[in-house]
This record gives sequence, C-alpha cells and structure tokens, in this order.
Amino acid sequence: MRKVVKKTSWTVKVDDKTHKVEVQRKPWLAIGEVRVDGERVTIFAAKAMSITILHYRQHPFTIGDTMFMVVIKPNFFGYNFELTLNGETLPKDV
Repeated sequence: MRKVVKKTSWTVKVDDKTHKVEVQRKPWLAIGEVRVDGERVTIFAAKAMSITILHYRQHPFTIGDTMFMVVIKPNFFGYNFELTLNGETLPKDV
C-alpha cells in the first residue's frame, strides 16, 4: 500500500476572488508541486538531499499579478511548507 501524502493548503484572496493554493510532496517521484485551484503552477525537487536545514528553498508563483512564495523547510520527518505574500507568512487552512 502506498503512503498517502497530506496536502498543505491555504485559501487566499486576489482581486476579490478566492483561490485555493495546495502544496504536496510526491516522494515516489521525488518532486513536490504547487497547485492553484487544482491547476499545477510549479514543481520543485523534493529529494531528501535537495533541501538543506541551513537554507530553505523558495518557489515563487503568481495569481494574477500577485506574487506568492512557497517556502520549503525540512524537518526530521519530511518537510513543512509556508506560503508568503510580501514576506508575510499566511495562515494555513485547518
């Protein structure tokens, strides 16, 4: 049985429209992906050695003209993801 990887998600508002941003790591493919409203907008390497504890990786993407950044932070069991807008961390969906 394949391990189910949990998605991390945020609900953001851009130009009076609500969007769902999801980040998911796919360890069997050694990639992670960022989706906005179900559409993939970027992918990133998600191998154990591709992200170090000293340097977090950041992946920019846009919704309309608004720039967001996914910050990837490794931990002992995998990765934590943050979504930032103008340097401010946005709250995750519950």
